[in-house]
Amino acid sequence: MAGFPICPPGLEYLLQVNELRIKQTRASVFQSYCTYDVLGPEGHLVYRATERRECCGPRMALTVTNTQGYNVLHLLVPFECCSCETKLQVSGSSGELLGYIDRNLTSFAASFDILDPSGLICLKVKGPGWGEGFMSDSHYQVLSVDKTTQVGVITRVWRGLKKEMFSIKDNYIMSFPLDLSANMKAMLLACTLFIDLLQEEANRNNSNSSS
Repeated sequence: MAGFPICPPGLEYLLQVNELRIKQTRASVFQSYCTYDVLGPEGHLVYRATERRECCGPRMALTVTNTQGYNVLHLLVPFECCSCETKLQVSGSSGELLGYIDRNLTSFAASFDILDPSGLICLKVKGPGWGEGFMSDSHYQVLSVDKTTQVGVITRVWRGLKKEMFSIKDNYIMSFPLDLSANMKAMLLACTLFIDLLQEEANRNNSNSSS
């Protein structure tokens, strides 16, 4: 996994944990951008993430800050006009490129490649297939490059029928080895946020089509 710093500045906390929880915190359906709390294993707030939406701006942009308000990660899909572009660029606090999350559109299951700054695949994330996760948790397996070893899992938590129907606040749990590098944990955090942003984008497009 050459090409990554030992630990992206501001993300030293990731060295201490093998789990993160992500909760969407939008106030209502009328809030046009997504916001998230990133929690540690004990449920305490570690980071906040805020989507930036601008007219004629990037297709997706999101900033992750620590509890003191300092930026620690930047997520970007650059071009609004290119609807087929599905590669997320992940940068650290000072703008250094950490890598990319590339969505694989050829599979029946949602899948992603986690790439280093040079484009080398480091991990693969395989989502649930058709019918999996219906009225239950949805699991995205984090796999080695050759897909022979499961490194971790990203779980979209099923909150019950009533909450799923009437609440927009999705919850996720990320589990990974404690000794996984901090930069790979940061990339998995970015991948989890990307999964939710893509779902939010699909929901917006469906709403625009029906209106």
